Amino acid sequence: MESHDDGNRKWYFPSAVSEATHDEWTVREIFVHLGLFSGIKSLRADVTEFHALQNIVPTDEEITYFYSRRHDGFAFDDKNKHCVFLKFTCPMDSVSSSPEREWAERKELEKNARYGMHVYFINHLSAIHGRPWNCT
Repeated sequence: MESHDDGNRKWYFPSAVSEATHDEWTVREIFVHLGLFSGIKSLRADVTEFHALQNIVPTDEEITYFYSRRHDGFAFDDKNKHCVFLKFTCPMDSVSSSPEREWAERKELEKNARYGMHVYFINHLSAIHGRPWNCT
């Protein structure tokens, strides 16, 4: 396991509770961990403003869905203020079962499409609130 110079573990995987248990956090719970959550009313306003910057007018249901999504997994490097969204693949997605042999590229595109808005939002919100988090 990669460690910082002080010996502390570099990456923290809160969704990996144990070898047998996986806990999927909502995007809102990720915001709480990153220190980007100051209340649901403020979060809803931030989500609305973020979408408006892209000429998108979300409904109340879409706003709730945006911060209620549960991603496959994520990791945090709290010292370097870096978070990473993870996309787990099924055995059927592997090279041996994919006739196209381009499964990795296809899965990366799917992950980017699925997580892109959340990654962009976290980076946007971090910049607005002066917090140094970088999300990929």
